[in-house]
Amino acid sequence: MSIPDKSLFNKFKEMEQNQAIRSKDNVYSKDFEPKKLDKDSSEYGRPKPGTLTEQRAKKAAAHVHREMLTLCEVLEDYGKKDKEGEPTRITFGRLFTIYVNISDKVVGTLLRARKHKMVDFEGEMLFQKRDDHVVITLLLEGTELKEAIRAHAAANPKD
Repeated sequence: MSIPDKSLFNKFKEMEQNQAIRSKDNVYSKDFEPKKLDKDSSEYGRPKPGTLTEQRAKKAAAHVHREMLTLCEVLEDYGKKDKEGEPTRITFGRLFTIYVNISDKVVGTLLRARKHKMVDFEGEMLFQKRDDHVVITLLLEGTELKEAIRAHAAANPKD
């Protein structure tokens, strides 16, 4: 009987150690040890790098960004400027009527676009009929909007 090669033995030992480390991160393992993350940590609320979850999150973020840019384009196309040099404005009622044919997520997209300083309006939430008179102001327009669309297209060629 021959003696097994030490490098092969070491390779299996290393595989065993790697598996033990991975099982500590697996919620279904008996060896699972939950991490205590600080809310200020860069890992907090984020998927592990390199996972399918991270890929899906990036794809979803790109989709939401594209929807915000589409909303800005619609505002630029259908909104009005009172005077030259002023921002484009549109009422929520008119925007809702136009945009509902594009997407049923008009309110959520508006809230997200406001968070990213693309649009502005008064109030926390907009409701159809009740807030039809609320004026929405486009903050990102003209060359800024075109550049944002171009940058998004370059970063997300499949989108």
